[in-house]
Amino acid sequence: MKEAKLGSLRTLVGLLPELFDNDHVVFFRGHANKSYELEPSIYRNKRWYSNEDKIIREILMRCPNEFSQMKSSFEKLVKMQHYDLPTRLLDLTENPLVALYFACAGSAERSDDAELIFFKIPKSEIKYFDSDTVSVIANLAWAKSDFELQERFKSNSRSFHLKDNHHALKLMHDIKQEKPHFLERINPKHIESVICVKPKLDNPRIIRQDGAFLLFGINETKFSPAILPNDWIYYPNERRHIIKASDKGNIMKQLASIGISKAKLFPEVDMVSQFIKNDFGLNNEVFSSSLPKPQPSVFL
Repeated sequence: MKEAKLGSLRTLVGLLPELFDNDHVVFFRGHANKSYELEPSIYRNKRWYSNEDKIIREILMRCPNEFSQMKSSFEKLVKMQHYDLPTRLLDLTENPLVALYFACAGSAERSDDAELIFFKIPKSEIKYFDSDTVSVIANLAWAKSDFELQERFKSNSRSFHLKDNHHALKLMHDIKQEKPHFLERINPKHIESVICVKPKLDNPRIIRQDGAFLLFGINETKFSPAILPNDWIYYPNERRHIIKASDKGNIMKQLASIGISKAKLFPEVDMVSQFIKNDFGLNNEVFSSSLPKPQPSVFL
């Protein structure tokens, strides 16, 4: 795929008119390094995807109050993503300026060329947070690392729910924890799919960032993610749109001038204070001494 330079907000705005139609929803994602893959964080380290069920149990054990009001596995995964824990979610946004911010903001990747990725996803394939399909895929997170979808269980829901498929029994048990009346009608195709999910707008960060998620199932086993449909990724003018490392600073200034900044997108007090310190060039020690001390947290 050929590349095109995206060096300013004006260039981005010029690309937008061709994107929208009545049958699709347009989403965006910014990669601070153009070499990054479109895969969820849980699959970026073998130790993570081999211990996914243990990771989520550890955080629920250590921070029970943070998750006590959440009934669904999807909601819990969103919260874990919020705390930067590896999950099978991949963040998207409906706001191209937000995606451009994330393409330019990563301090560790300031010397790398970035990419703005465009998605056109059929409206008929977008799910809401309470969808049964979302429950099926989200609850794969609780399955042990030996979970697999054998060929003889793939053809339809009846074959998947055969009595000797102990993985189906465990998955049904986990789903029924949030949906007690869920019927044994899991479509095995859903387990091997990627779906786009619109979350509940009960998180200030999701609201500010116009957030949505790609939720990844598996590719036969938990050791491999489901395959993202190629036709969901859109290339304006049949080009990958690359942000040169040398343009990142100028683009960040342009974004800040129209209100797209860390303080806007990360409304938590600690994030806003970081933005103010950077904006005024204040010494960390002097500034932090005037702020209330945060309570200890395992995520600091």
